[in-house]
Amino acid sequence: MLLPSPARPSLAARLLVPGALATLATAMGLLVVLHLDRSLAPLDPVSSMLSDYALSPGRLLWDGALVLTSTGSALLLVALYRRGLLANPMLVGTKVLWCVSLVAVAIFAKDPQGGAITVTGKIHLYASAVTCLSLPVVGWALGRRHRDDPRWRRFARWSRRLALAAIPFYLPFIVPFAVNVVLGGHLPTVATGLVERLMMVLEIALLAVLGHWAHRAMRAGAHFRTA
Repeated sequence: MLLPSPARPSLAARLLVPGALATLATAMGLLVVLHLDRSLAPLDPVSSMLSDYALSPGRLLWDGALVLTSTGSALLLVALYRRGLLANPMLVGTKVLWCVSLVAVAIFAKDPQGGAITVTGKIHLYASAVTCLSLPVVGWALGRRHRDDPRWRRFARWSRRLALAAIPFYLPFIVPFAVNVVLGGHLPTVATGLVERLMMVLEIALLAVLGHWAHRAMRAGAHFRTA
């Protein structure tokens, strides 16, 4: 008896991963321009935070990079979900949180150094904290879930490695932040710009792994959700 062939994904579904990767690549290109063109952003990459780009002449490029990263991540989220890789509702929610927090970082600029603390600055601070943590959580949990699947073992291993590698770069921010909020102190951070940029590179690499994973799942004919 012949079994019915699986439904072929629509053209829009097949373009999800290429669209996500193209959008993310464009965002990375904007970040490279910001780091290389000193007229757009005359910042010290060792001491200046990434959010300082929002206070520079290159703000539109910075905001564009964040929005494009959020858009590409959202497309990647849909692709991973529809291919049956990202099925846990909590993980889906965490990935959505990553996308939303990126847009919030773009909309709500940080307070200038030494300036008054504003509501906008506080929203930016909390959104930045969520952004730094949410993607590694997704990468680690997704890798752990598929670590024993022979089809995805290599992707799962790299997903876990990159997620865990990003966590130590998060601690120099969250520990002083927690101390300052809870105890009302002023614990400084060291080389914040360099630390944040290293964490950014790891998270970009994690996005690349997730994108390649979704692409391979499409080619391998992984389970495809129609709704």
